[in-house]
Amino acid sequence: MTKYYRAYIYILLTFLCMLIAVPVSADKREKKEKVKTSVSMPDIEPDPIARKPRPDRHPSALEMPMIIGHGTGEQLHGIDVSHYQGRINWDEVARDSKVNYVYLKATEGVNTIDDTYSYNFNECKRVGLKVGSYLFFRPHLSPKTQFELFRSKVDTKKQDLLPVIDAEVIRGVSAGVFQTRLLELCDLFEKEYGKKPIIYTGRNFYNKYIDGNARLRSYKFFIAAYTFDEPELNAGQDYVLWQYTATGRVRGIRGNVDMSRLVGRHQLRELYY
Repeated sequence: MTKYYRAYIYILLTFLCMLIAVPVSADKREKKEKVKTSVSMPDIEPDPIARKPRPDRHPSALEMPMIIGHGTGEQLHGIDVSHYQGRINWDEVARDSKVNYVYLKATEGVNTIDDTYSYNFNECKRVGLKVGSYLFFRPHLSPKTQFELFRSKVDTKKQDLLPVIDAEVIRGVSAGVFQTRLLELCDLFEKEYGKKPIIYTGRNFYNKYIDGNARLRSYKFFIAAYTFDEPELNAGQDYVLWQYTATGRVRGIRGNVDMSRLVGRHQLRELYY
């Protein structure tokens, strides 16, 4: 009797141990599977193109960017583009009621030609959009050499709109040197075109580096400031165009695009070349 009783107790204990061991083992297997899953999952990296530096953009926003558009009444809106917009479907752009004029980046500094300029320019002409060209100004480089590069690429006889000089960086030169070289570049444009170019710049940049020069104040300005309300310049300086966002959306263009509009009573014909 005692012998059988001991055997019964042994079998019972063995069975109980098995019941306890099963969930522990299952728990261990589950943990191993979780570890294996977490290790095998691929890392999700942001699109590297989205982090690509843009030398013709401000290192930081001129003002707090606004997603929504601006403008009231019959004010006409337009865009400015460069190779950062990639391949553009200009037939679709022409169907977008928000686009009434286009400015294209042609050159930058003394040796950079935007590789989409010729295609974009010819397409704008084909679809009937009013188009003009701009030069991104590097004040530490020769104004004459920068102008000659622009002239070699841009056919003045085919332009619909006055040329624009994008003056938004100082690059270590003094304010006086910046102003002198910008005026030299403006004079070269006026001699070639027979009309003064438009100067594009940021509101704060204008107030700091341009406002004090009487000759520069005589030019038409294209002001960038990403604010709800039309920006104000020192001494109530007038301007023709306001770039109000860098995150606009337009048919035919994938991703964001700079958008602007005419200000106050200014009309599109004032931009005509």
